[in-house]
Amino acid sequence: MKVGLYIPAIDTPYIAGPAKYQINLACALANSNEVELLLLHHHPATYRLDIKAKHVVVKDRKPISWELKLRKIGLDIIHLNVIFAIRRSFFPILNCKKVVTVHGDEHWIKEISANYSRLDYRIRRLMEPILCKHIDMIIAVSYDLKHRLVKFLKIPESKVKVIHEGVSSIYRPMPNVSYIKKKYSISLPYILHISNLSPKKNPQILLKTFGEVIKDGFDMQLVIAGARWNNRSVNSIIARLNLTRRIKILGYIPEHDLVSLYNAAEVFFFPSLHETFGFPVLEAMACGTPVVTSKAYSIPEISGDAAILCQPQDYMAFKDGIKRVLQDTETRKKMISKALKNAKKFSWKKCAEETMKVYKQLLS
Repeated sequence: MKVGLYIPAIDTPYIAGPAKYQINLACALANSNEVELLLLHHHPATYRLDIKAKHVVVKDRKPISWELKLRKIGLDIIHLNVIFAIRRSFFPILNCKKVVTVHGDEHWIKEISANYSRLDYRIRRLMEPILCKHIDMIIAVSYDLKHRLVKFLKIPESKVKVIHEGVSSIYRPMPNVSYIKKKYSISLPYILHISNLSPKKNPQILLKTFGEVIKDGFDMQLVIAGARWNNRSVNSIIARLNLTRRIKILGYIPEHDLVSLYNAAEVFFFPSLHETFGFPVLEAMACGTPVVTSKAYSIPEISGDAAILCQPQDYMAFKDGIKRVLQDTETRKKMISKALKNAKKFSWKKCAEETMKVYKQLLS
């Protein structure tokens, strides 16, 4: 079968969130003898993928024009990673089966979306249920997300298939990672947080919880990796809590260094208000790092019984959970064992196999 995977992620060197899905799914699908894989993107690839696949670079992004050019390729399946409700909504022009993986639904949830009233969010809420009539199958990355998509998009459950994302094999327990602290000038044992800053990452609770841990006498640092954290708003909260010397903001970190940062951390802390999957939780678990996270949306589904889960605004509960990991050796050992076992349930090979079943079902 001839499959076109829309993968604009490889047009940029910065890989996070849904981009990990695009790249890892491409690598896994390329290993199948049943697929002729075409990578659809807009510029010569910046992120290099050494896989058996043909690149189809269509610089023209204009609505209708883009679809007409793809139509000439003769695809059996086109696999997109978002329901295009703003820049293009011309699914009928594409003369093949259409699969869309949905990674997020923040624009539908008023309680957690700071941008809920924004014009493009309003357009998406209006258009997505209409566009779904021209989509053959939607892949949701968690059961939690599926339940909401069925409600929001007004579609039958049979049109949404749940396929969990994977965790890359590079995330694993590693010995001798002390060098990473020296490389990033981390001087104390540390609690780790990884995300690109947004309101749904719950930054105030993240910082307030760490402040409470310090008040209780723990001589530690909070290390934050990810984009956009070094800004006036976050720095003012840090200064107000008198934590300037205790918090290390690293910015974007290459993936090979992330593995070492997970391994060297005492705890991974992720108090997110909303996740439809949650890569960092699984990556930390795959590295054997105890996880304290929030009891919100898909996180309990993905973390199973391997993490300490708290209500996302309960900073005192988060503090107690972190202290328990730091102080109770037996709890720590059990959490590490459960975390490693849980992470093994999620693989890109399994994700690709389940995706192939969707393709075959549509073509049959």
